[in-house]
Amino acid sequence: MENTLQIEIDKMAKSIKTDNYPMSIGELANIYQEGDLRIDPIYQRTFRWDISQQSALIESILLNIPIPPIYVYQNERGKWNLIDGQQRLSTIFKFMGILKQTHETDDDGEDISEYFQREPLTRTKFLPSLEGKYWEDDDETKSLTDAQRRYIKRSKILIIIIDKSSDEFAQYEMFQRLNTGGSHLSAQEIRNCILVMKNEEKYKSLRDMSHNPNFQSAVPISEKDVDEQGYMELVTKYFVLRYSQFQVSDSENYNDFLTDEILRLIDNDSIDFEKETELFNRTFELLHDVMDENAFKRYDTEKGKSCGAVLVGAYEAIIPGLTENIEFYCENRELLKDRIQNLYGSVQYAAATKRGVRPVGRIKKLVAYSKENFLSGQ
Repeated sequence: MENTLQIEIDKMAKSIKTDNYPMSIGELANIYQEGDLRIDPIYQRTFRWDISQQSALIESILLNIPIPPIYVYQNERGKWNLIDGQQRLSTIFKFMGILKQTHETDDDGEDISEYFQREPLTRTKFLPSLEGKYWEDDDETKSLTDAQRRYIKRSKILIIIIDKSSDEFAQYEMFQRLNTGGSHLSAQEIRNCILVMKNEEKYKSLRDMSHNPNFQSAVPISEKDVDEQGYMELVTKYFVLRYSQFQVSDSENYNDFLTDEILRLIDNDSIDFEKETELFNRTFELLHDVMDENAFKRYDTEKGKSCGAVLVGAYEAIIPGLTENIEFYCENRELLKDRIQNLYGSVQYAAATKRGVRPVGRIKKLVAYSKENFLSGQ
């Protein structure tokens, strides 16, 4: 009789393709300059460490303090996209004077990229004499020595490589579990990684939708949520609300469900992303025109106004039905306003959003209610 656990181990182990080995900073710098290491892929956060954080990292390298591993995804051409470690590599390359701020070439193919301006380090806890130091400077008092530069270039960082052949679910799980750097990725940032690898063009379509000004005005979210790709998550959810068959248990993990569904949907050739973009833009133009920034905020009948924060339940209760009946509501805007304002008092909305209802179960209930509530002509 075979051991069930071992069968499961063997099956999952085959779906995960990783490699790892230490690489010197000098080698990483060469790979980056040759264009084989992309440290600012489109799903990454921007470089935002301050000079104190940057100086502390250089101090750690000089003192041989271990640096957390760098995670990369190896694409079909053998090139690396950085998954985690952007702040660390950006700091090192900026200090070395090779970090590109833009990636551009002229008509002749010559590199005309702009580089980050060099910035002197500041004093650190153990190396106060780092104050004012550059990687290299004509003034020897402001420059690292040749020996110090060589030491940094020869210092090694562990590189963990996730291969393109890894199973999609395994990739998502690894991104979650291997993301151990100083600035953890949100669930949507991890999802973005997978979407880029799966279909970069469709990812860009979703990203472009997330930048729609009417959409962002109709769904005001916090700066923290914006920074963690909250608008991309709402666009992802938009497609799931429209196309998912919801053949999952109410207790399914929300983030796993959203990831599995959007990966399935971008593989669905029957979905015309160009038309979906038009519908998306039209939907949020209508919502912004009718409700301004109050489309997804609870309407208080006593005060006669919408108030509070954007509600995820409201988004789930409006989008599916409205998008299916967009023509009708473009011609009946006052009715749309009434239906949005009145949904908060409905028995179905209250039941779906009450305490204890799990997120996937809530979504399933609200999608059904939305299609009924916004049915045209009703």
